[in-house]
Amino acid sequence: MHFPSIRRRRAISMAVLAGTLTAGAVHGQGASAPAAVQARQVYDIPPGPLGKAIASFALASGISLAFEPSWTDGLQSPGVSGELNRAEAARRVLAGSGLEMASRADGSYTLRKGMSDAATLPAITVTGAAGYSGVNPYLVGNATSATKTATPLMETTQSISVVTQERMTVQGAQTVSDALSYTAGVYANVAGDNPTDNTLMVRGFQQISTNAYTDGLRNSNTGYFAPEPFGMDRIEVLKGPSSVMYGQGSPGGIINFVSKRPLFESHREVGLSTGSHDRIQGSMDIGDVIDEPGTLAYRLVALGRNADSSIDGVPDDRIYVAPSLTWAPSARTSVTLLASYQRNRNLFTSNLPYSVLDGSNPNGRVPRHRSLNQPGFDKEQGELTNIGYELSHAFSDTWTFQQNFRYGHFKGYEDQLFRNSGVINGTDIARYYQLRDYDSDTYSVDNRLVGKFATGALDHTLLVGLDYQYSKRTADTQTGNAPPINIYHPVRVSIDTSRYTSLLSTDESSRQLGVYLQDQVKLDQWVATLAGRYDWVNQRTTNVLRDARTDTAAEDFTGRAGLGYAFQSGFFPYVSYSESFSPLTGTDINGAQFKPEKAKQYEVGVKYQAPGSDSYVTLAAFDLRRQNVLTANPQNTSFSVQEGEVTSRGIELEGVLRPVRGLNVIASYTYNHVEVTKDNPNFAGLSNKGKAPVRVPRHLLSLWTDYTLSSGVLEGLTLGAGVRYTGSTFGDAQNTFKVPAYTLVDAMVGYDFGRANPSLRGLSASVNVRNLTDKYYVAGCFLNNACLLGAGRSVIANVSYKW
Repeated sequence: MHFPSIRRRRAISMAVLAGTLTAGAVHGQGASAPAAVQARQVYDIPPGPLGKAIASFALASGISLAFEPSWTDGLQSPGVSGELNRAEAARRVLAGSGLEMASRADGSYTLRKGMSDAATLPAITVTGAAGYSGVNPYLVGNATSATKTATPLMETTQSISVVTQERMTVQGAQTVSDALSYTAGVYANVAGDNPTDNTLMVRGFQQISTNAYTDGLRNSNTGYFAPEPFGMDRIEVLKGPSSVMYGQGSPGGIINFVSKRPLFESHREVGLSTGSHDRIQGSMDIGDVIDEPGTLAYRLVALGRNADSSIDGVPDDRIYVAPSLTWAPSARTSVTLLASYQRNRNLFTSNLPYSVLDGSNPNGRVPRHRSLNQPGFDKEQGELTNIGYELSHAFSDTWTFQQNFRYGHFKGYEDQLFRNSGVINGTDIARYYQLRDYDSDTYSVDNRLVGKFATGALDHTLLVGLDYQYSKRTADTQTGNAPPINIYHPVRVSIDTSRYTSLLSTDESSRQLGVYLQDQVKLDQWVATLAGRYDWVNQRTTNVLRDARTDTAAEDFTGRAGLGYAFQSGFFPYVSYSESFSPLTGTDINGAQFKPEKAKQYEVGVKYQAPGSDSYVTLAAFDLRRQNVLTANPQNTSFSVQEGEVTSRGIELEGVLRPVRGLNVIASYTYNHVEVTKDNPNFAGLSNKGKAPVRVPRHLLSLWTDYTLSSGVLEGLTLGAGVRYTGSTFGDAQNTFKVPAYTLVDAMVGYDFGRANPSLRGLSASVNVRNLTDKYYVAGCFLNNACLLGAGRSVIANVSYKW
């Protein structure tokens, strides 16, 4: 941040002043805000002198802001705290001052006293070098997933990727897997063509979306359930062990879905889309300020879809409704109520033998639409209802209390046929059926006390937290044999469910209590983070039919440390260490309970963003080790010991760039060498030591570009294209065969009608195509007889209107 010398400026024209960002929010007017204003980020500016608060706001927002210094003399700002868009944050910082913020033609901002005041002003300019200018809609200035505080990405000593809603829209993302398919360190196509779930690999370790996070709280659903991207403001991927902030979790990191919430400005959007597989979808996203003082705002996001999928007998239907309400009576206090309901009707398709997919079978490859399903029998439905709140209150200039709470109820059923053999006589596959009903309730609360203060030359952001989660799940499952099917020439037959081989009814409950402490320290350009956490976890599983109960208890300490240096040129090199844990059920040969799995990671990296630039590049190298992994007991292979280890080492390069006006570039490369480094031979004398886990590509490469014409006859036309390369993967634990690498091409074209005809302002249309060449490929295998086919070409046309 710097303060250039005060200089005289000519009067600012009324045309420029008409770009006021806050008028709609304060007075309830319906003027549309620029797209960049829609982006949300976390602010944590304490009450204090108005001039200082404005400087902190500009720095946090990454903008250049000019104002008359005498206007702030003797005035105080109430500050601002919470996750807000820039317009609302400015309104709160300036509350009571009689000033408001307006945009200027060159992309910077100024303050003004009112529409009638166009006096010449000597200006002081505050430049925010730590964030982004707001021109690139694919960038954000900061994210909360790594530290749970308002930490700029350029001061976060751990690798994190953020996918904005604007980026998802342009790329036509219909699933979380779609949205993350151009993200470094993430293999998003693990499950292939399966609309019901978004299984991901982050740094070589599996991450299922039901165990991801929404607004910082774990989802903990039961069964397969794909969340709706249209309801997300952004997706944050924190890479590497992250238990110090969240408790038990995957070694690869966490995925946090950030919900859309009130913007404190008038906005309305409706959309209609159609496309492949008889798809019809409607959506809406509306919101406004409710009261005259501008303290209450609402938002309603909704979507309905009726569609088939590319697979025989598998629908892709969805209903999603998410209302939210924010009350901000003062700059010190805000409460946001968040609710959502989602119902999915689809199906997780069965895996198939590799020989019917790679062409080695004499009958060739099965068609992409073929499945083991029996139309009229196979069906699956899941319903998720969430309700919760986010509270923030600043007790003083130093201390702020924050609390998140959510209750979630999930219920669903699944009637499905699965593969039960390899290929018999070159054509047939044996099957079994499964009938499953499940239900779950989850309560989650996270309490945080944030303090911002200085001790000598050191600036501290201290975080003290306590979180608790309780979940209860029930599942009733019936399994039985089903008639085989000729996979090349299927003859559909009825399924007799009165005969079964097993019945299972389970009740599961889990409690997690964690306390954590984090200190972020700044000394000039140095940034350091030190954090520790202790968790207590209790799990209980009851076999209802056998009246048998298993109790598991675990407790563990995890930590994280990081150090970085922010150069004025925009480079931020850093080093970090982080840990995670995951409880295990079961006992060893002596009846002792297994210890939790542990993971530790060393990471070095550098981030670069030139001051005021719309381009952001990160490079990270990591050594991640998963320890206490179960492996066979050499003395008795019927039991396990915790002597296994899996090591993941790699390099990730990612750039979100805007080299010239209108051109966006998203580029990523991942090298990930994952290996079983410790293992014991099993009963057959086989060990996986030195082998790579299944479905983990060593190389991932992606490139996306889109360009919007800003002048000429075709002004408002957007053209986009992307390419995704996935390296080969091993198809079984012994690495006896490889699944070939594949390259996919995506494309889009969009048009903003308002550029050509002002009367059509807000009307736009787009067409997105994934897998443009309709490439037939295998997404991955975990056995020779268990492989998943990738999705074919899909075309979706969308029309939307905003006002």
